[in-house]
Amino acid sequence: MQLTKKDVAVVALAKLGGVSQVIHTEDAAIAAHEIDPAAFGWKKYRERVDLDVARTTLRHEGEAREPRLEGSIQNGWHLTPRGAAWIEAHPELLAGEAITIAPTSAATQRRRSETREVGAAINRVRTSSAFQSWVVGKAFTPREAAEVFRIDEYTPAKDRSRKAAQLQELARGESDLVEFLETAMPAALELTAPTGRLEEEQQ
Repeated sequence: MQLTKKDVAVVALAKLGGVSQVIHTEDAAIAAHEIDPAAFGWKKYRERVDLDVARTTLRHEGEAREPRLEGSIQNGWHLTPRGAAWIEAHPELLAGEAITIAPTSAATQRRRSETREVGAAINRVRTSSAFQSWVVGKAFTPREAAEVFRIDEYTPAKDRSRKAAQLQELARGESDLVEFLETAMPAALELTAPTGRLEEEQQ
């Protein structure tokens, strides 16, 4: 069976116990490199792990329509039920190593829940119209920027700042998103409330 880079990333997580726990991005990169040094190593020095390739591969699989893994570069990765089922359907990929779905502790469940939250937020930003415009160098409107932060003209100023800060925190480790959000936030804050609402807030 010829594996794609995404396949290798899934197998690497399975080998590290990613069915029942969150795996750090760098650990996943090392495991993927051990499986396929040519794909996950430097072009000239294949014995060196190419972390950027691993990050990109993990992120792309996580953004797939039916992902076999989920998570983020900052918070780590774990297999989805679909990913675990794919591994179980191809036991030969683990070279005799059996994967076990151990009962998850409350702490592990919380980490996985947090990881899913981060992954969903990042995916939402990447699929937004504002981000898609920014990627190709096109302008986006204040309303499109505001939608990224889930605010509108009726959102109080303090809540706007809070939501913007929360999203920026979730995006830490994703350099392109950090840069985009720094650009989008001022535009989002330009969205003004109707005159009547402003008068109510001032009273």
